[in-house]
Amino acid sequence: MFDFLAPAWNTFIFDPMVNILLFIYVLIGNYGIAIILFTLLIRVVTMPFYSVQQKAMKKQQSLMASKEWQEMQKKYAKDKEKLSQEQMKLYREAGVNPLGGCLPALIPWPVMIGLYQSITMVMGAQPEQLMELSKHLYSFSPILAERVPVNSGFLGLNLAGNPDFAAPLTLIIPALVLASTWIQQKMMTVPSADASTAQMNQSMQMMMPLFIGYISLSFPIGLSLYWIVFNVVGIAQQYIQQGGWGNLFKSAPLAPATAGTGKGKKNVGQQQHK
Repeated sequence: MFDFLAPAWNTFIFDPMVNILLFIYVLIGNYGIAIILFTLLIRVVTMPFYSVQQKAMKKQQSLMASKEWQEMQKKYAKDKEKLSQEQMKLYREAGVNPLGGCLPALIPWPVMIGLYQSITMVMGAQPEQLMELSKHLYSFSPILAERVPVNSGFLGLNLAGNPDFAAPLTLIIPALVLASTWIQQKMMTVPSADASTAQMNQSMQMMMPLFIGYISLSFPIGLSLYWIVFNVVGIAQQYIQQGGWGNLFKSAPLAPATAGTGKGKKNVGQQQHK
């Protein structure tokens, strides 16, 4: 369906990534370190977009924690249409774009897909994989073709292999994928006083890392290594921008029905006593 985009994709994204990754490997001589350095390079290139995303999310988070927002949630709790209108009005007055945290994050995705594909292709060792790889190597740098297939050994792990329950050491990688994904997502989550939204956020904080951790069991370890490094850099960037760990160590807010003042609890106790 999108075959007409393939030449532009290969020319401007995929081919440069494959050749840069192999060039780093030629310089370093270790494919694991090459993946780490290449991921750091891509993270630096895409950092401005993520900075915009995180600033927008922080601004949105401050708005949702404001007194005006909380009062609006209570006032129009039974009128979702009116609530939505008032929310958009408050967004405009505060100069907050509700999509400001989403759109910048979409821009680096083609780069991330190219990174994923390039790491997978360079790790290929089968004849047909090597033949396909040769089509994407720059002819003016024959040394790159001379160094394939790459040596996929790294810290006792086979980067081209999948995690194996028979080799417990390899299971550390999916565990790190899960943990780093959970930490980054927890730091990014905007707290909400709305019970349904807070519950949905909690579910996403658990389900998404578990899903990513699960599918990483079927990934080559080299791809999981890229994912871990990408997450760790994202966590560090977010820590610097937020001036701390954000929502990582904050518990989810209680739903209005369960949260109450000391006076409210006392009245409930008196009613039960009666």
